[in-house]
Amino acid sequence: MAAISRTILSIKEGEMGEAYKLVDAQSHLASEIEGMIGFLVAQTGDSELTIMGVYESTKAAEAATPIVMQAMGTMGSLLEGQPDRGVYPGVWFS
Repeated sequence: MAAISRTILSIKEGEMGEAYKLVDAQSHLASEIEGMIGFLVAQTGDSELTIMGVYESTKAAEAATPIVMQAMGTMGSLLEGQPDRGVYPGVWFS
C-alpha cells in the first residue's frame, strides 16, 4: 500500500513568499528519495503550509524523514516552531 506524508509548517508573519521560494529551491531533493512518487505544497492557512508526499510504501516514507527534515531545516528562520510530520497509509490516484 502507498503511504502519504503530511508536514505542517507554521510560517512567521510576512514570510510566506520566502517560504515558497525555499520550498521550490529544495524541491530537487524529491528526486533523491527512493520510493517517492511525488509531493505537493498547499497554503492551508494565513501562516501555514502543508506539504504532502506520496510514497510507494510506509517504509519508503519513513526512510525519507531525515532528507525531509534536512530540507525543512533550511527554512528554520521562517518557521514558528518545529515542522509537524506524520506518515499515514493511503492510496494515490492520478
